[in-house]
Amino acid sequence: MEKDKNFKIVNEIINDAFWLGYILEIKRNIIDYSQKEILSSFLVFFSSIFVEETLKSNHGGLTGNRNVTLEEIENLRNYNLKYCPSSNSKTSQKIIKEMGIDFNTYMFDVILYLNESELLDINLRNWELNKKENFELLDGIVSTPIRWIEILMPEIYDALKDALKSLSDKYINRISNSKINKKTYFSFKLFRKSKISEDGKLYILQRYGLIKSTLFIESIIDDDISFDIGRLHFNFKNFIMKAKAIILEVFWNDKKTNSSINLIDEIFEKNRDCIDDKFYPINRKCRNNLHYSDYHFLSKKDIDVLNKYQNLYLNNALSVFDSNLTYKFNKLYKVFLAIAKLEYWSRPKSLKEDKK
Repeated sequence: MEKDKNFKIVNEIINDAFWLGYILEIKRNIIDYSQKEILSSFLVFFSSIFVEETLKSNHGGLTGNRNVTLEEIENLRNYNLKYCPSSNSKTSQKIIKEMGIDFNTYMFDVILYLNESELLDINLRNWELNKKENFELLDGIVSTPIRWIEILMPEIYDALKDALKSLSDKYINRISNSKINKKTYFSFKLFRKSKISEDGKLYILQRYGLIKSTLFIESIIDDDISFDIGRLHFNFKNFIMKAKAIILEVFWNDKKTNSSINLIDEIFEKNRDCIDDKFYPINRKCRNNLHYSDYHFLSKKDIDVLNKYQNLYLNNALSVFDSNLTYKFNKLYKVFLAIAKLEYWSRPKSLKEDKK
């Protein structure tokens, strides 16, 4: 029985590693930088969990000869899973200052990522991660999952490479055909019709793209892809289901630790009316499979419950967020943008470099 459990843990790790490597392969084969950024934000979030958990369970390590410490990996993982922005925290104050966030004035202070006209992400969430000094850490973490298989399980790596190659083209074309645009915008106008607190606004800026980018990737790879290599089973639905379970547990942790953000209570109230209580322990069980020291079996009935309620939960959260957001790219927006560009190019060169 213990031997079977150990095999299931290994299969869980390899399944996660393969799909993270698969999404990385798609990213490497697309040209559009905005599309790459959306995939990168997803990969950084979930690969940081993968790397930290494999290290903790003695199943692997960071790829390559990198000057990266375990503490840095743990901090990144905890930032992704546990950091909840607050106007009183030093981290948030630093980000607000560097980005020039101003919820009271027309200032171009955020970048919106849009899929056609639908909001997909906001740049605040990855502000700290996109700094040059974090490149080695992020590059190592994102490239580790598939490299982990190559080093530790070379006997199946060639078969997995073939699987990567045969599966990729279709989804490379799908994401290449999506129209992702970046628009500079004002956080003041983004929340102009909302009455939520500053912490609530920061919360939306932090969590919105996490949900949307995950659902976007699920929509790109929306086929029921599964295959076997020997005894090992690979299944995309299992992977994305766990990714969504992790996000839902992030919301639960936010509720426990940030009771002052009324927005979170609104999400939980909305879910209380339409989500069966039996869903939550099943979702927790799915999420716990991110800990590679144990394995939690999900029955077909459990999976049916997750399929029924996970996206409902996430879309309920998005509907609460969307009710507080307003963004229009009309003639007035174009006038403000033209004035901002004129002001920028009329500045002394030294001030432009400081702004960069």
